[in-house]
Amino acid sequence: MPVSYSTIKAASEPEAIADLLATRVIGPVMPSVVVKKVRPKSGRRYEAPRVLWNVYEAELELSGGIPATSLIWTKAFFTNEGSEEYQQRIRKLLASQNGNPLDPHGYVQFFSDLNLFLFFFPTDPVFPKMANVFDPQAMAPMLARHFQDLRPGVQVGSLSATRVKYLPEIACIVRYDADVGEEGPLTIYGKLQHSKRGEMTYEVMRALWDLPARQAGDLVVSQPLAYHAGHSLLLQSEIKGDEIKSDRHSEIFMAQCEAAGRAIGHIHNSGINVGQPHTAEVEIERLQSRLEQFKMSAPRTFFLLRDLLKHIAVKAEKVAPEAPVPSHGDYKYNQFLYDGERFGMIDVEYFVQAEPSFDLGKYCGHLVPSNPKDWSDSARAEECRRVFLDAYLSVRPGYKGARFSLYEALSLATRALVVAWSQPRNWEHTAETLVAMGFERLKTRWGE
Repeated sequence: MPVSYSTIKAASEPEAIADLLATRVIGPVMPSVVVKKVRPKSGRRYEAPRVLWNVYEAELELSGGIPATSLIWTKAFFTNEGSEEYQQRIRKLLASQNGNPLDPHGYVQFFSDLNLFLFFFPTDPVFPKMANVFDPQAMAPMLARHFQDLRPGVQVGSLSATRVKYLPEIACIVRYDADVGEEGPLTIYGKLQHSKRGEMTYEVMRALWDLPARQAGDLVVSQPLAYHAGHSLLLQSEIKGDEIKSDRHSEIFMAQCEAAGRAIGHIHNSGINVGQPHTAEVEIERLQSRLEQFKMSAPRTFFLLRDLLKHIAVKAEKVAPEAPVPSHGDYKYNQFLYDGERFGMIDVEYFVQAEPSFDLGKYCGHLVPSNPKDWSDSARAEECRRVFLDAYLSVRPGYKGARFSLYEALSLATRALVVAWSQPRNWEHTAETLVAMGFERLKTRWGE
């Protein structure tokens, strides 16, 4: 029988996962291990109406009172067909388990009554070499020459591998820290990406690294070191700095807006021809396909968003597309790190060929504060938007902004959809505010 959303949702609550671990996974084979608590982690994804992913961290107590943690994730299907197809896909993996849920190389178990697969990191069907990637001893020979590329003649002592970010079956970031006898380690970052996207990302990074703007210091990016196809692993140098905080009133945030405007201008001028074509129609269809899941759970937001998307689609048909340019694909203020002097751009794995308004609209759509405390927050966001666009025009003065309003409205619609899905505090008001701003931006002419 198909499993209902309510059943899967209930089974996916942290308390339910803790009980599942204690009674059906760890407890039966390791009764001395106590499941203390399970916490949700970022990585929850819902592919309506087919499958739901969730990520957790389990706090355990081993024999002798030794504390331990395990990263686990689940993939639950709503139909038997989907569950059976996935079960066939990973049948060898399921059959290869040694019965130890705490095996350092990972573990997976299927629960047929819930159509739910439970994985212990580093097991991931999309990344079969994940365990090897996180084994410093196994990775040392591969990394040795790359450390030499960064620091010729360096002597590497101990090596550690740390998980930075993980999205099951999509991507994983690992940090390799080498002790080289200095105050701080020499660091290389590795990225695992599905569908061989790492190879494309490596090509993009090489092209960006060779740009005159990068050599002049106007574009700060990580140095690409290698792509190892056998591990689906991209290696790159470290970009120093901290993430940009969302305080629009800070001088750092405003300076980042200016740097971001110039940086994306240089990318749009670069002539890099890597990446698939990406159109406004793709964005509109993606939002429309995901909108249906909110018809019953958030009807008011559903109707407001549906109306906004209709207006966006009409404008997309009326206004001729802009000539495509190399595009970052996910351009937002949080795609930069700041080291006190420079802003370094990160995450170019969504690089595409798109209209210039795609990057600009997405960036400006994310400048709008989701929960402004007073009028000054919104006023400051408007100033940030002006600084960003002026900086862009200083690099590309010929840009006319023909479809900018369309893409800015799309960005705001996307944010509203995300809010409706995650449902934070006051989410309905936030989503409706973003939709209202989307309507306003859609009607705003370029330059106003």
